[in-house]
Amino acid sequence: MHHGGDRTTAPPVSPASSAASVSGTSACTDTDEGFDEDWADSHPLYARPSGVQRMVLPVPPVPPPIYNTVTATPQRPVYPLAAARRGQSVVSDLPEPDDLDSSANDSDLRARRRRAAANAPVTGSSIPAKAALSANTVDDASTAATDGNGHGGATASTLSLSAGLEAGSQRNKDSVLHYFVATQESEASLDRYLTRIISSFLEAPAPVHAGTVESVHVVQERFSRHVVPHSTDVGTSLEEYLQRVKANVIDRATRVASPKQIGHMTTALPYFHRPLAKLLTAMNQNVVKLETASTTTYLERETLAMMHHEFYGRVCTRSFYAHYMHAFDTALGVFTSGGTIANITALWAARNRALPACAASEAGGAFAGVDKEGLFRGLTVYGYKGAVVLASRMAHYSFKKAVDLLGFGDDGLCLVDVDERYRIRLDALQEAIAKYQKMEYLIVAIIGIAGTTETGSIDDLNGLASIARKHRIHFHVDAAWGGPLMFSREHCGKLDGIEKADTITVDGHKQLYTPMGLGLLLFANPTTARSIRKTANYIIRKDSADLGQFTLEGSRPASSLHLHAVLHLLGRDGIESLVTRSVTLVRQMQNRLDGHPSRGFQTLHVPDSNILLYRYIPRGFLRDKVAAWAPLTESEDEAISEATRRIQMWQSAVSETAAREREGTVPAAENGGGGSVRAGWRGFVSRTRVQVTRERDGEGQTVRRWVDAFRVVLANPLTTWEDIESVMQEQLEIGEAVENAIATEQRRVFGGGKVGANSRGGSDINSTSSGGVGASFTGEEGTRMWVGWPFEI
Repeated sequence: MHHGGDRTTAPPVSPASSAASVSGTSACTDTDEGFDEDWADSHPLYARPSGVQRMVLPVPPVPPPIYNTVTATPQRPVYPLAAARRGQSVVSDLPEPDDLDSSANDSDLRARRRRAAANAPVTGSSIPAKAALSANTVDDASTAATDGNGHGGATASTLSLSAGLEAGSQRNKDSVLHYFVATQESEASLDRYLTRIISSFLEAPAPVHAGTVESVHVVQERFSRHVVPHSTDVGTSLEEYLQRVKANVIDRATRVASPKQIGHMTTALPYFHRPLAKLLTAMNQNVVKLETASTTTYLERETLAMMHHEFYGRVCTRSFYAHYMHAFDTALGVFTSGGTIANITALWAARNRALPACAASEAGGAFAGVDKEGLFRGLTVYGYKGAVVLASRMAHYSFKKAVDLLGFGDDGLCLVDVDERYRIRLDALQEAIAKYQKMEYLIVAIIGIAGTTETGSIDDLNGLASIARKHRIHFHVDAAWGGPLMFSREHCGKLDGIEKADTITVDGHKQLYTPMGLGLLLFANPTTARSIRKTANYIIRKDSADLGQFTLEGSRPASSLHLHAVLHLLGRDGIESLVTRSVTLVRQMQNRLDGHPSRGFQTLHVPDSNILLYRYIPRGFLRDKVAAWAPLTESEDEAISEATRRIQMWQSAVSETAAREREGTVPAAENGGGGSVRAGWRGFVSRTRVQVTRERDGEGQTVRRWVDAFRVVLANPLTTWEDIESVMQEQLEIGEAVENAIATEQRRVFGGGKVGANSRGGSDINSTSSGGVGASFTGEEGTRMWVGWPFEI
């Protein structure tokens, strides 16, 4: 900018902002009408001088260390803190996400210098020294300054502050209020920057990052701050904060949306959830009470009605929903933060219904109910010596939390045995009922599972419902995982009997494709909600429509909007296609593993839904035995488990360090072995430990044995058959290295010979006839030619 032939280096701002700065007006100021300027001048949040402020800043002997490796220019500053303090948009001037410095730690010397520079007083300045020093990074050379009228001034680095520094301005960047009243430009710039980061996170090729080969101490060091910083400290500007978050959190975060991440119940989400999340944040509704959620309260009740109809629509009429959908004193269900709170709420209601208020009894006096007088008094009044919940051995761990919180203790959860398909045995359940009735225990609830967490198995819900009804016991179904099968005409029959449940848990953030933190509990009888109803005088009053009357949690976001959107935008048919595809994909994977040319895998069950357990079988005679269905000894099962464990650890942790990328090997000390394997794994499966039934060789008897297994969860709509094949291929290649590592470490051989040799003396690794690894890559049964994959969406 030229004035009278003198050249001045302006602060690094956008052209529009620069013009406003020179003219002495703010580019983004608020009106002062009705504002008490005297009060504002004395208030710590508002007090700032008005008008154009000019300061001559001496060039510091030591530039701020955080910037001393970068040469900034007026057109594109690297760390434009001064502009940020003036209320101007600077996020668009941030470096591209991939260019951000990933260094999270500075030396003590650099930190001390930065502190000293930030705290140094600036003569005649009313702004923090940190902002002044930041502005001075534009040019360390002396320049010709201008005064407020545009004429030439002193020779020095010049800082011109105008936008947002008017007294009382809510967009003053040196007050905390600027974060509450953002300019449209600054928020749009931040959105553009975060959009680039999100796109890179979701789309750029990267490891799944489900594990790491870094030392836990290295990871902890990145998150070692224990003192809350001041807003004027170095590193607390928006751009510096985002830089640190990106380097330490985002870049290393687990890619749960990766199509090769097939090990857990997290998946890719529909794109519309991201803007909806921003909308919910802006609205910031609290659905605990109608006064802070005047419309979302009714949207939540509508969403509950739609989900209730999916499960109970066969037994509930249209008039039922017309009456109960918006009834103030009842609820069709409640939203929760997930399946754990939903299951706890279900047992809470079951307990309170089992021990209600009653008149005088033999124990003496009237009883006001377990919710008023407690569990001990309730059991005494009704003549019980204890309380218990009956569930399958595959029940979710949330039930352990529930019995603890409700006063039953860990022994108050009886885990009933399961069959070979990991479904509860009805005969064992009836034996347990008879046992506890004889002990004079209150059986609070019987739990049925529609999609166990480990295996995806579905209990005989009709059989469980009949038993529960016979003994007048509360019947709860945990359908957190398998509940959405109700949307599939092909698979909804697997949930027959669920409509007879008193309560049902469903998770939206699993197979209904909502963001994390969304679960719900449905009540067959809306009056069940009254058993857990709590009110107060200032909110959730008895005559109000406040949903907080019936929820264990208090303040809650209006997350129901996410599920409401899924039900409308994906629609019933869209959800059906996704669920049906996932189950079909798992069945195809089971068939592929059972008939794999390498004979290197063994499945452990027939999947009911879209979760599958299988194991890696080491080369040699073990593959021969498994292929022939011959009984395995305990040591042989343990050898298979050891190989499976190591493969899962390797596959989830590699591609994390420069050493691996350089050498193409897995560090033996951190991953359980060495061996040369291909760098750049990107697949991930989880691992669990389950019991299997084994026959004793030659004795005709069966035994139960614990084994380790891969756990595959297929729910990501972006996962293709090629992704699944590549994961299996990786496991075969890693398996070879694992076998070599185990042999080297323990001098133990698989198959009675040298590692890599089959029982006929040939090498397994390249022999297609022996089912070696090579067969799965170069055999005639290529993945694209495999018969039995007709399903397409």
